Amino acid sequence: MTDIQLPYVQGFRDRHGLMRYYVRKKGLKRVALPGLPGSQAFMEAYHAALGGRPIAEFKGGPRSLSALIKSYYASPKFKNLEESSQETYRQALKPIEERDGHRSAVDLPEDKARKIIEEIGVDRPGAANTTRAALCNVFDHAVKLKWRHGNPFAGIERYKLGSFHTWTEKEIAAYIARWPVGTRERTAFDLHYYTAQRISDVVKMRRDEITGDTLYVIQQKTKVELNIRIHPELRRSLNAYGIRGQHLIGRLDGKQISAKALREVMEEAAAKAGLSKKCTPHGIRKAALTRLAEAGASEKVIAALSGHQTLNEIARYTKAADQGRLVVSAIAALPALQPEG
Repeated sequence: MTDIQLPYVQGFRDRHGLMRYYVRKKGLKRVALPGLPGSQAFMEAYHAALGGRPIAEFKGGPRSLSALIKSYYASPKFKNLEESSQETYRQALKPIEERDGHRSAVDLPEDKARKIIEEIGVDRPGAANTTRAALCNVFDHAVKLKWRHGNPFAGIERYKLGSFHTWTEKEIAAYIARWPVGTRERTAFDLHYYTAQRISDVVKMRRDEITGDTLYVIQQKTKVELNIRIHPELRRSLNAYGIRGQHLIGRLDGKQISAKALREVMEEAAAKAGLSKKCTPHGIRKAALTRLAEAGASEKVIAALSGHQTLNEIARYTKAADQGRLVVSAIAALPALQPEG
């Protein structure tokens, strides 16, 4: 705790060793206080919190980071993003605005920008990369507004992340044994596996986009248009699940489900099947593409289903599969050692 002698102010030191201050008063929402105790931004926010006025208006003035983020949200560049990308950026920027919104966007130094990202990257490198990308766009906007000459986040390197885990045969068997055809959890799995699409595309799949045995998909990430032949097992799965709204998989009330919500449903289903947290929906897509490669499908055939615009990623699947087949042949051809004499 701190020695601040202000009514209703509480402070604590976070895991990075930094002090955080809040106004805590019964009947009022807890409010984070920016800056150092006694500073103008701190005191204005403190009085605003007690008076019930929005704290946002005291976040450092018209050229603050808070003001810049709000201006970015109103810009064409942000509004032209996909809704899912907008939400991702808002979630990444929200804690930054709450903690650092009072800071001046005009002269935010590169070392402070790097510290903001590195504090997140200590245990959440993926989140750090997302925050870096969001803040790069925000400060590109600042440059366009002529608030500053350079972008302090542009030179910060991304964290190297591990690839998504590809579900093994054993893990797939455990999941489908726990969730039989006709269950919501199995239908979600089959849609991922038999179409080899990302979860952002699975949640948008609609019944009126099926013509005969073909499902029409426009990938959200790449904008690639696909006509996917419906696998007989997927048809059986969809028929068993039945019609529960316009979308092939949705919320329990029949409305469209978000990618985040479906991911949570499937991760919970995987856990109930005894699988680890590394078994994510994206790993099902990778398992389908891996099986295609192992079955001898060419790079172009796999890309026709996956929607990849370059063959570099597909080449990794086929290369691994080719290596697996070749090593079997190599071992079979390797002469056995014969004892002397």
